[in-house]
Amino acid sequence: MDLEDWLRRIEQLHPRKWDLGLERVGEVGRRLGVLTPADHVFLVAGTNGKGSTCEAISRLASARGLRVGKTTSPHLVRFNERIVVDDLAVTDEEVCAAFATIDRARKDISLSYFEFAALAALRVFIEREVDVAVLEVGLGGRLDAMNIVDPDISVITRIAMDHESWLGTDRESIAREKAGIMRADRFCVIADESPPQSLTVATVETGARPVRITRDFGVDDDGLFIRTDTGERRFHRPGPPQLPEQSLLAAIQAVSLAGFTPSAADVHALYSDLRLPGRFQQLPAPRRTLLDVAHNPDAAVWLADRLAACKSGECHAVVGVYADKDYNAMLRSLVPLVDRWYPSDLDDPRAVAAADLADCLVACGGSVAGTYGKVSAAYDDALNNSAATDLILVFGSFLTVGGVLDYLHVPV
Repeated sequence: MDLEDWLRRIEQLHPRKWDLGLERVGEVGRRLGVLTPADHVFLVAGTNGKGSTCEAISRLASARGLRVGKTTSPHLVRFNERIVVDDLAVTDEEVCAAFATIDRARKDISLSYFEFAALAALRVFIEREVDVAVLEVGLGGRLDAMNIVDPDISVITRIAMDHESWLGTDRESIAREKAGIMRADRFCVIADESPPQSLTVATVETGARPVRITRDFGVDDDGLFIRTDTGERRFHRPGPPQLPEQSLLAAIQAVSLAGFTPSAADVHALYSDLRLPGRFQQLPAPRRTLLDVAHNPDAAVWLADRLAACKSGECHAVVGVYADKDYNAMLRSLVPLVDRWYPSDLDDPRAVAAADLADCLVACGGSVAGTYGKVSAAYDDALNNSAATDLILVFGSFLTVGGVLDYLHVPV
């Protein structure tokens, strides 16, 4: 079977798309011998900023000459984006071989699509003999498939409202689920500036060693500071980064705790050069385009703040979102900054219909150009209706951003 055949198969093997729990996937992981995928393991959870944190950890570890495996989800265009070694997505053949090995090892144990993907990443990292494994939690933390691995360093990014039907209806409940990645006597880097009380309680209950932003690491009038075994270490603060600064700070702190403190040049490069597809990604042509996978209210607020600082001319926004998101709040944050809206259907039954998005936008005071069956059609209309000095914003989900990247043949 080729990769597309495998992906179709694993989508149909398990009765539930999301089936949180560690018993099944943990047993298969033990059979495969993948529960220790590298000498240094980072496990990253949180609501927003996880992908940026994983990317920053990977870059800093690579700069120290270490071989790095990184796994994140979901992907934008190709499944292979989920499994990266030394900054290159693995091949179809590697993924297929991993899937085949997992399929044999599981025997009568049913695994979900995400569990297959998580185990495949761990298997590839073992095969490639990586020094560092950077693992992003897909959903929650406590019961997420990646939590079968014991991390050397845990990282928890910003906690916000998302996936409420799975994780709880307030930040306290959601934080308790994220805290499930903490381990006794292991460092946990907390990058939320106002962490819920339940996160603090969890550090005591688990015996984890919390390292908190603004208290132990962060930014002050004298620059960046982090905590090390020998005391405080300081760096010059470069100009504003492309990615969320909290994520970069968390990464700098995490790798330092792991024993490979970055150089001043590494930190400068992180702030100056680090980019990640779909995270405030700017394309100059065919029209100045800004792509961001912001898909919950907290992320939309961050996007609105950044958009306000860089907007020139009119703004035309292509949007597509999932129905389980608070898309009313997301859209309200951006309506004041957008001149014309282009809501699109998505090729997923969980998506909000473009017509419903249009109704919501009109109720919020937005100007809607039309509704579209495909993201590519919405983007085309935005191109046709915009001037050379205008900006096209694409946001709302990975599927929305990925659709435009694929349509424009932009490599990811």
